[in-house]
Amino acid sequence: METVFTNEKDERFLKLVDELDMGYYEIIGEELNKYETYNEFNKPHFVALLLDSDKPIACASYRICSEDSVEFKRVYVKKEYRKRGIAFSLMRQLEKDVESKNYRYSYIVTGKNNFAAIGLYEKLNYNKIPKFGQFTDDETVICMKKEFEVKS
Repeated sequence: METVFTNEKDERFLKLVDELDMGYYEIIGEELNKYETYNEFNKPHFVALLLDSDKPIACASYRICSEDSVEFKRVYVKKEYRKRGIAFSLMRQLEKDVESKNYRYSYIVTGKNNFAAIGLYEKLNYNKIPKFGQFTDDETVICMKKEFEVKS
């Protein structure tokens, strides 16, 4: 398996994102539509793709929020590859990139019942925080944050 770094325009990434959205649609149905604009790729994303014999099987990305923060998004592993630590590994690779660029904070928004994702983020030392932005009154999500050490 090989990790490649790319961007939000990569067709392999977009195909995985479509699969991710289809999975969410099966769980929450039409409610997914309210997140459509939030999940648009109108800002650059830094993407890690995991390939198995050139076949994309997992992805994770982040986008810059401010001069000191990023948001992780679109973390997905195909069903047949889950429970192998792949999402954790992709997140750590991207976090190392974030740290090397001296970002101080990372944010994540996920479904409050997405227990696998919440467990992953807690394992990566993210903590639940008050909801922010468009999510302030959204009872279906939780927001999480991680602080990185800034290197001089």
